[in-house]
Amino acid sequence: KELTDHYGESSSIDEFARKAQLVGAMNSKSIWEVWNYNKHHYGDRYASGLLFWYHNCPVKQVCARMWDHSLEPTASLYHTQNALEPLHVQFDYLKNSVSVYNDYYQSFKGYQVSAEVYDLNTKMVWNKSMLVDIPEDGVVNDLFSIDFPKNITQVHFIKLRLHDEKGREVANTFYWRSNDKYEGRKTLTGPTSSGFESLSNLPTVKLNSKIRSYQKDGRHYIELNVKNTTRRLAFFTQIQLLDTSEKPVRPSFYTDNFFSLLPGESKVIVIDTSLNDMPTEASLIIKGWNVIDKSYRIKI
Repeated sequence: KELTDHYGESSSIDEFARKAQLVGAMNSKSIWEVWNYNKHHYGDRYASGLLFWYHNCPVKQVCARMWDHSLEPTASLYHTQNALEPLHVQFDYLKNSVSVYNDYYQSFKGYQVSAEVYDLNTKMVWNKSMLVDIPEDGVVNDLFSIDFPKNITQVHFIKLRLHDEKGREVANTFYWRSNDKYEGRKTLTGPTSSGFESLSNLPTVKLNSKIRSYQKDGRHYIELNVKNTTRRLAFFTQIQLLDTSEKPVRPSFYTDNFFSLLPGESKVIVIDTSLNDMPTEASLIIKGWNVIDKSYRIKI
């Protein structure tokens, strides 16, 4: 609860649950990116594996990591998915450095890493790019550091991108960060943990979206294309497929969720559900931290 309250005290259980998703996303991505950084002694210590405690526990009180007790995926799952993509560019909150992780048994030469920093008003206040050769099954740590401006807003955002030798984007990662100082491992402080109350000041945005539904091989697919045509960040956007009682349609598999879109960015999400589990009528909901709700009616 203390970590969740660092996003502002909640006036309802729904608000608390929404903020808790942010805490889960941050915690999980950080865990896996520490593993990436230290893979086989590339970083400060040797790491050959990682135990993710309680990630699939049937006890309701301790199970809510990658999915809750009802098997509804949480933000933790999708931010873990991003952190563990085989080619990944990542940020270190303590060192302020940018690194590239490669899980392929193939090296990559002439790739470009770029970093952009945006303030709470979605104004770019810092950026840098650098060419990098990425070793096979290895890591390039601390490629460069991000120099945050002294007058930057209390909460700000980081977008990392990785482009191949032909200029095509092959990976990207998004972070939110505060100016709070880390006061030690026995405290809930620092740029990952506290000082996020001003996120409530983000202006609302409306996303452009269109959907396509189709059936194939006994499964129902919904393809959703969302685009941010505004000048503001669309933060922590969530997609939900709900039945007529407003309960999630389970099991449904989303290619991504709980994502953020900078101005001009777009994303395609595919939701895959067995026809046996798909109700004859459902609703596809688009919502987010500062995203205006939108609903599509889905009929089989």
